[in-house]
Amino acid sequence: MIVEGRSEVGGNYLCGVATDEGNTSADIQSLADALAFALEKKLSRPANFYGVGGMKIFRDLIYIMQGMMKADHKFYKEHGIYDFPQKQKKRILQMKLVGALIAIPSVQKKMKGQMNQYIIGPYQKVVEQAGKEA
Repeated sequence: MIVEGRSEVGGNYLCGVATDEGNTSADIQSLADALAFALEKKLSRPANFYGVGGMKIFRDLIYIMQGMMKADHKFYKEHGIYDFPQKQKKRILQMKLVGALIAIPSVQKKMKGQMNQYIIGPYQKVVEQAGKEA
């Protein structure tokens, strides 16, 4: 579900998933064939719940955190993704302040290795738990 959700939110065509739980070579070959077919035919899928819901969540998040996520905010604004009014002025101002702090080289240096942990953190427990159960 996580892989499907991430591909949907990113607007990517998910051709399948290969694992080492069965016939790994056959899974990889099947995935490669599906990918080649999708690329050749320029396939796309309609957005499902993950894609629509995830996009709305990210839209709101990027808008609020526009001070930190400047490139994302610019892209969303230029492509008309902001299709709603936002009234969280205090939160937006806070995030602009955080964005200004992050622009300082000494702060960037301190945060450099920590961003991945913040991004990966929510998934780490799920992956570790799945590993214990396997």
